Amino acid sequence: MQINFRQLSDEEKKSTKEKIHHGLIELQKKEVRRNRNKKLFTVLSSAACVLLVTIFVFYNTSDSKSSPQSDLERFAETQPSIDSNSNLDNVSLILQDQKTIAVQDSSVISYGKNGTKLTVGTQTINTSPTSSSFNTVRVPYGKRTQIVLSDGTTVWLNSGSSLIYPTQFDGSIREVYLNGEAAFDVSHNKAKPFFVKTKECNVRVLGTVFNVSSYAEDQTIQTALLQGKVRITYNKKGFMSNQELQQDLTPGMTATIDKDTKQLKVERKDVTSILSWRDGYFTFKSQSLGTILNKLSKYYKIEFIKSANLNLDANYSGSLALNENLNSLASTLSSITNNSCTVNANQRTITIK
Repeated sequence: MQINFRQLSDEEKKSTKEKIHHGLIELQKKEVRRNRNKKLFTVLSSAACVLLVTIFVFYNTSDSKSSPQSDLERFAETQPSIDSNSNLDNVSLILQDQKTIAVQDSSVISYGKNGTKLTVGTQTINTSPTSSSFNTVRVPYGKRTQIVLSDGTTVWLNSGSSLIYPTQFDGSIREVYLNGEAAFDVSHNKAKPFFVKTKECNVRVLGTVFNVSSYAEDQTIQTALLQGKVRITYNKKGFMSNQELQQDLTPGMTATIDKDTKQLKVERKDVTSILSWRDGYFTFKSQSLGTILNKLSKYYKIEFIKSANLNLDANYSGSLALNENLNSLASTLSSITNNSCTVNANQRTITIK
């Protein structure tokens, strides 16, 4: 509808103009309020972003302050991952001056008291040990080695693993850094506790025999205790806060940390069979063929090509000698499963039909 001002009286014209004027004023006020609300929303959004960034920075800063890294851990971060161990032909000992010594099979790496003397098999090497100088032992897949540290602790290092350690322990604690799997027989010293550090957790001991498996590609980290007592410490990291989980183990117990769920599970298992690898055997009791093949695949860094009719759920018990001869391994698997096994050494595969 249009308004014809010619048909209106002067009074009506005046009233109509005032109504239009007031309407325009109200529209202008609404527009001002709308713009003010937009600006306020923008300011609040910016403030919220700043607050989130501040919380994130504070969380990360406080996390780093709550668990400062040791010299050993900082050194470990600069070292190659254990994936590169697949390129090794022999066990390698890397000294603090980066000199590399090839360790022959069955040779023991042994340090004298205070680390002043180092022997590798029949070879003797003079060293100038300090607590801030670290040696590294790297083990290729399909091999193992044994190390006697300067405090008398014996370490068995499993296939595809690396151990970083100081040439002497002259501080208030003894600590080593593990990638992969190792068994420890720790020399007792109540005044100087022993720590095994991994990327995910720490194991604290005084004097004991235990096994730690912490391969980067595994879903879980497992500690198994044969003798003595150990304490597992796991920092369960959250967005706003961290939770430190601790669990003491007694002989015959295992602690398993799931990397995805961030849960720590403790149970009793046959720990003797878990540590059997240090004696050169893989012992299994009522384990599925699938589980056995997965363990052998990791140890030898090989791939099993399985036929469709292979029953991976069938359980087996027994022992397998751990050696480098894939043909012997294939022959043993053939006798266990009643299937033919073919080795391709170049491609590092065993086909089970």
